[in-house]
Amino acid sequence: VFVTWASWHWIFLINIPIGVIGILYARKFMPNFTTPRRRFDITGFLLFGLSLVLFSSGIELFGEKIVATWLALAVIAVSLLLLVAYVRHARRHPAPLISLSLFKTHTFSVGIAGNLATRLGTGCVPFLMPLMLQVGFGYPAIIAGCMIAPTAIGSIIAKSTVTQVLRWFGYRKTLVGITVFIGLMIAQFSLQSPEMPLWMLLLPLFVLGMAMSTQFTSMNTITLADLTDDNASSGNSLLAVTQQLSISLGVAISAAVLRFYEGFDNASTVQQFHYTFITMGVITIVSALMFMLLRAKDGRNLISERHKR
Repeated sequence: VFVTWASWHWIFLINIPIGVIGILYARKFMPNFTTPRRRFDITGFLLFGLSLVLFSSGIELFGEKIVATWLALAVIAVSLLLLVAYVRHARRHPAPLISLSLFKTHTFSVGIAGNLATRLGTGCVPFLMPLMLQVGFGYPAIIAGCMIAPTAIGSIIAKSTVTQVLRWFGYRKTLVGITVFIGLMIAQFSLQSPEMPLWMLLLPLFVLGMAMSTQFTSMNTITLADLTDDNASSGNSLLAVTQQLSISLGVAISAAVLRFYEGFDNASTVQQFHYTFITMGVITIVSALMFMLLRAKDGRNLISERHKR
């Protein structure tokens, strides 16, 4: 709507009033839990922050072919060196920005790795789908944007069923199964065409929204399940960073894959999108292997606590 009737700038400016409302709401309703104050790890912040910025920028530069390939790879290499420097720093610092001891918790390590791997695939959908609808199918921007609404609706509806699903299957089976299902759903977008009726485009997006909501809720809860009060805040911060990083990487990687298929002379624009969806679907299916590392009993305490409530 904003792009059609105003300008693309409003896509970002609209976040300002939403953010202000969120701050006011949080100040009024969120409980003010506090922990002992500690000195802020400025060195760790700079090393870790610059590493993330350079890594995501390098991936985007590489995928979009904005600069020479060697320069993009050099940016990625520098980011990895900074990450190694942060690890060395964190081992010596008494209170690092992100404590490495977090990764001694099995469910946290698997959850972070799973979040990073699976969102590489799922993060492409909000980017690729509107783009295919506009460029490939010829839909106007307002229609292409509204077509993503069923995903959000499905996500909201699924929230009420996640606990029951986890009670039936447990975290391990749920995450492995739902991740494979999401990968298949992403790949099936390669079957869509401009001639299809509208409901055949909307229904898969609705189902995908329900599946992604189940996956995200399960991933987030199992990641933080076994953390203590002392490191829960640090773990939650790293989880949030991982989520945003993996989504941005998913967009960058899907853009790189799409650009790769653009080099196929015999492929039409729609076919290039179809090949990209298949590729991202396969990546998502393969990422389900991360959750095979979970034990059958992992998260059982969370399920039993919710059942008591």
